[in-house]
Amino acid sequence: MSQKEKIFENSQELLESLTFCVVDLETTGGNPETEKIIEIGMVKIEKRKITEERSFLINPQKEIPDFVQKLTGIRKSDVEHSPTIEEVIDEILQFIGDSILVAHNTSFDIPFLNGVLKKLQRPVLENKVICTNIMTKYMIPDIMSSNLNYMSTIFNIPHSQAHRAIEDARATGMLLLKYMEIFELKNIRKINQLYYPRNKFELDRTIIDHSEGVQKVLDSMVNIDIPCIVTIKGDNGVILTILPIKSPREEIKDMKIYLEEFRWEQIHIRLCGPFIEGLFFLNTNFNKIPEKYRKKTIEYLQKKHVIEDVTNPLDEHDFVITPHLINGQFIVYSFLNFSPYSHLVFKFPSHKKKLHQFLIGQINRFEIQQKGKKKSFIQNDIKEIFLSLFNRSLNQDPKTYLTLKISDIKDDRRTYWDKIDRLSLEEADKYKFPEKHL
Repeated sequence: MSQKEKIFENSQELLESLTFCVVDLETTGGNPETEKIIEIGMVKIEKRKITEERSFLINPQKEIPDFVQKLTGIRKSDVEHSPTIEEVIDEILQFIGDSILVAHNTSFDIPFLNGVLKKLQRPVLENKVICTNIMTKYMIPDIMSSNLNYMSTIFNIPHSQAHRAIEDARATGMLLLKYMEIFELKNIRKINQLYYPRNKFELDRTIIDHSEGVQKVLDSMVNIDIPCIVTIKGDNGVILTILPIKSPREEIKDMKIYLEEFRWEQIHIRLCGPFIEGLFFLNTNFNKIPEKYRKKTIEYLQKKHVIEDVTNPLDEHDFVITPHLINGQFIVYSFLNFSPYSHLVFKFPSHKKKLHQFLIGQINRFEIQQKGKKKSFIQNDIKEIFLSLFNRSLNQDPKTYLTLKISDIKDDRRTYWDKIDRLSLEEADKYKFPEKHL
């Protein structure tokens, strides 16, 4: 059995057996054939601790473009008395050794470094490689930006000088260490899972097998203080029920009794941020539940919530904007043509244009194709439950939900942006995710 396939006794044994070298390059440009390294930063991680750092300013023997100087703060005067890459390459290679190479964008740093080695007629690096950027996208699938600055912000990692090699390498190393803490909690035991942390390693969900027992489900719910979605699956992955849960800790006793009614194989628990996202997920997937279990789903929700006969709130509001689960992201739902596809996740303010285009597109479709008539795709069996719980969410937590009308979007002053800006300030990091995770 290869080291990659070996199953370790526990995650701590696996993680402490590995040595990493985090590398970051600053260069005069992106093409290793024509451009040169101006700075390299390296951080060694052993037994899950940063043990050593090394940094070199390097004389590229060519002009540094203005945009690179502005980005990095590195000027000709900073490097003109520095060594060339030929003079420090042996020290760099010695520091790297046979460590696993890590970068936040390995598709740039490692090929560039190998391009330099080829020009120096040296063997290229054959070390195993891990990209924390790709790792982030596996572990937080819905994240819209995974750049190092943003990741440092949401994980509270010190990162004072972006685009300086040692600062970026150190921040990348600390991000890797943060992920290693999570891997231990999720009991990673194979090196291969470290390179491709899919499925049960996503931070917004946990998957519990029947062999782990009901208590594991209840223990997971105890630690959740925001809304979530519980999906119960039977043989061959058949969905038996989907439950949007507003207050998981308060439903533990009921869930214990409820699970006794099922012969389940897996239970998926996924954080959903706003409770209405759980309602939308149920509406989208309700027809996947076998008919004999649909009644059980409805009965559970009716037991847990007072279901009121309400005026359709989808008629009253054209759009609803609310903080997404992920820190810094928001979600907008359109009720002009309500369907599983009538929403958008965006970052604010960086996605202002994208957001406005989505809203205008929804309005144009409503006015031209639908002739001013709203369409709502709500499953009939759960329509009363959906509308009642949706309406209550808006009324009970008005600060979390921003409602907009078509006239707000068509207003050339676009003052609705100010409302979103206020929402982003008042509800900043509402769900503490991904710092708090499953």
